[in-house]
Amino acid sequence: CDCFSNAFAYKCEACKQCTCIRCIIALTPGAHTCLGHKHPLLFYPEYKGRCVACGEDDIKGLFRCKDCDFSLDHKCFSLPITSQHKNDQHLLSLAYGDDNSYSESHFCDICEESRNPNLWFYHCATCDTSAHINCVPSEYPFIKLGSIFKVLEEAHEHPVTVVKKIYYYPNCSKCGEPCFDFALECTECNFIVHDECL
Repeated sequence: CDCFSNAFAYKCEACKQCTCIRCIIALTPGAHTCLGHKHPLLFYPEYKGRCVACGEDDIKGLFRCKDCDFSLDHKCFSLPITSQHKNDQHLLSLAYGDDNSYSESHFCDICEESRNPNLWFYHCATCDTSAHINCVPSEYPFIKLGSIFKVLEEAHEHPVTVVKKIYYYPNCSKCGEPCFDFALECTECNFIVHDECL
């Protein structure tokens, strides 16, 4: 999934490739369950179609129901059931259909664009706010700030810590560009880098 994560993963000793446990479970042959659907889903790597959650069309590799026309891409299959956003103090829950027929309520309260009521969205019942699935989870939903990573020695000799980038931090030590959102930092030698630059 190429998702930057500090969760458990399997690592191939030969090629050093890591695969997160979420992907191992999702891509293991057999039926999988999904909270948004009553039938089991199977992964079809060669199937092309439309994801019912995000509406993206012509996606190759979908989780499909063999009993009805229900398909999810890997990203939507892996969406967190609840998520938090800085605009709401409560957890937002993943919702699968909007039964509210009042068209003015079909807007994303984060980006303020209209949203398709037939697609999945996040919703806070307490505040009655709704948001696109792409507007809520952060770009790195599986990273915990303050986590320490031991990286390959040729990348950097010390462990690095996941930090929230503050405006006065120096630019990336590898590419020289600013690090937005978060960065990896070595406090021993003032080394700061984008995750993709390691």
